[in-house]
Amino acid sequence: MNKLLRPLWVLLLPLCLNAQQKTGFTAKEKKALFEHHPQNWHLLSFETDGVYGTGVNKAYSELLKGKQGKKVIVAVIDAGVDIAHEDLKSVIWTNTKEIPGNGIDDDHNGYVDDVHGWNFLGSADGKTNIEFATSEDDREYVRLSKLYEHRDTTKLNAADLKYFNLVKRKSALAQAKRNTELVTKMAANIDSIDRYLRKVYPNKVITIQALYDTKPEFAEDKEMILLYELLKMRAQGNKYSNDLPVNITYKLGPFMVSNSINNYQQQLVSSSKDGRAVVMAGLKPGQNWGNNQLSFKNSDHGTHVAGIIGADRTNTIGVEGIADHVEIMPIRVVVPQGDEYDEDVAKAIRYAVDNGAQLINMSFGKRLSPHKELVDEAIRYAEKKDVLIVRGAGNFTENTDQYVFYPSQFYNSGKKAENVITVGATSPFGEIMGFSNFGKNSVDLFAPGFDLYSTMVGGKYSGMHGTSVASPVVCGIAALIRSYYPKLSAPEVKNILMQTVTKVPEEWQDKQKLQNISISGGIVNAYEALKLAGELSKQTK
Repeated sequence: MNKLLRPLWVLLLPLCLNAQQKTGFTAKEKKALFEHHPQNWHLLSFETDGVYGTGVNKAYSELLKGKQGKKVIVAVIDAGVDIAHEDLKSVIWTNTKEIPGNGIDDDHNGYVDDVHGWNFLGSADGKTNIEFATSEDDREYVRLSKLYEHRDTTKLNAADLKYFNLVKRKSALAQAKRNTELVTKMAANIDSIDRYLRKVYPNKVITIQALYDTKPEFAEDKEMILLYELLKMRAQGNKYSNDLPVNITYKLGPFMVSNSINNYQQQLVSSSKDGRAVVMAGLKPGQNWGNNQLSFKNSDHGTHVAGIIGADRTNTIGVEGIADHVEIMPIRVVVPQGDEYDEDVAKAIRYAVDNGAQLINMSFGKRLSPHKELVDEAIRYAEKKDVLIVRGAGNFTENTDQYVFYPSQFYNSGKKAENVITVGATSPFGEIMGFSNFGKNSVDLFAPGFDLYSTMVGGKYSGMHGTSVASPVVCGIAALIRSYYPKLSAPEVKNILMQTVTKVPEEWQDKQKLQNISISGGIVNAYEALKLAGELSKQTK
């Protein structure tokens, strides 16, 4: 596959938008950008290309030309990476202190044969690898339900009761149980509907037509009205003749109850499975877990992230990553479906730091963190070692000032980690994407997060959306800064990125203004960030 070529319309777009630079994009132009945009739009600039990219190409042509950067190791904590991909194999980190395949921990770092990274979701013998997990909400609901099985939960202390109620609100499994209870109660009310119809039509054969002709007297009872409507829907759905006896629809009750119970039981079985039991089996206290298998069929997410950060810029195939002097260190703690475990995330951060990573990308998250203290300690460890962590803000369309998305940059103490950048997602026309989380106090900045084209498993390429792809855009730019200006600390790099964002005029944006829903109020700008980094580096010489 040849390197990306911009179509002719893209070359002409800046000319078409000269007038729009004063008035913003029309609805028609926004639709056009959604449907037709350069595959590498996140590398482009609004001034020259008519899209709100990050100015990476401009930075290379005007600021970095003729300069030589230093190698920077970027850990990609994710779902694994296709380390044999044609556009990634030359930039994958290699642990030169480890002898491949000898079954010995040559460098004494606690991990056997970790030649290119580590998989915390596998057994030591490599025979078992977790490829499916449930949500943390459901895992916690199962755990707490067992813990409190023979206790009166109303008598729990205030903190425990508050947390248990939070888990029940968030857990889909808890909702399934509530649905079963509701459906069972509703089904029992079919008898009440039957008695009512017999009262209205005494000594008559009551047909389905009666359901349509009768206005129920229980109009204020929402559950009864819902059940009444469901009976009519069942009759319509099964195309029953209106002359048939109405009691043929009453089979809905047992059907609803059976379906609801089966659904709950299936979710319960799934949520009760603990793949980590096999992974952790036989471990001695303090012993590390996992294996060195990094590439899986479902590693598209991590492979895509890795490509955005550092796909080979020197070959003539595929895509161009943002940073040109990086080594990607894959660390696997995520599966495409289900939530990561706090213990794995904490270990992964420490592994990255201890093995030389200067940046960590974390394009994952969840809404509960039962062992947050472990992750806090790991982030604090990275902070002390001057490692910058970049994370996606999440894709729940939520205000994370109110609804925390973990792992969080805020420690349990309330203090904020100075080495963490939280990234929301924007469109080609510079507005927040509808799925992106936001927060005036919890989201630092935004980055392109719509249809970014990058590497996929098996030598393939595709586009993806999400704050998961916005995060590696920022991480790649941060890697550029640390590569060309290595004396700058992690907090300094973060401050540079925050100070140099592109501010889209508020009148050009829809209801959600970036200025009101993030700390910096703008979109990361590689060109301006590198320019400021150069100026600050001169001052500190």
